[in-house]
Amino acid sequence: MSERQERQTTGTIIFSYTCVGLTGTALVAVFLFYCYNHFRRRAPVSAAAAEANPGAGGDHHVGVDVTKLPEYAYTQSSRRRGNGGDVAQCSVCLGAVQPGEMVRRLPMCKHLYHVECIDLWLASHAMCPICRSDVEPPADGQAAPTTTEPPCS
Repeated sequence: MSERQERQTTGTIIFSYTCVGLTGTALVAVFLFYCYNHFRRRAPVSAAAAEANPGAGGDHHVGVDVTKLPEYAYTQSSRRRGNGGDVAQCSVCLGAVQPGEMVRRLPMCKHLYHVECIDLWLASHAMCPICRSDVEPPADGQAAPTTTEPPCS
């Protein structure tokens, strides 16, 4: 084999290994990106509330204790009376509230939200997302009585 053919063969081998290495690196990066996005889970609301209140002993608490707020399964009877086409809407996710979904009605302003939507909001805010009124759970520690009339918004 001549020196020129040996250089071409060596150059081809180096080029091939470089291509294989870059392709392998790209595949590993795509796999890691997929795993990160696929297996990443939303933090539970209780974890979000704990992060919003670092240092349990301090009075730096921003959110609301959602365990004291009323929660119930939404029913058709909870819909507004009058024109039957009006449906309740969660103002956090902007989705319609379907019968059977768990909802939470804020005690002061009576606005209605999906439980998971409003709990995430209340982990870092102490006010209603619509009217900005303070959300104060009942003082006696029990859930406030719920009404079947949705709020007038």
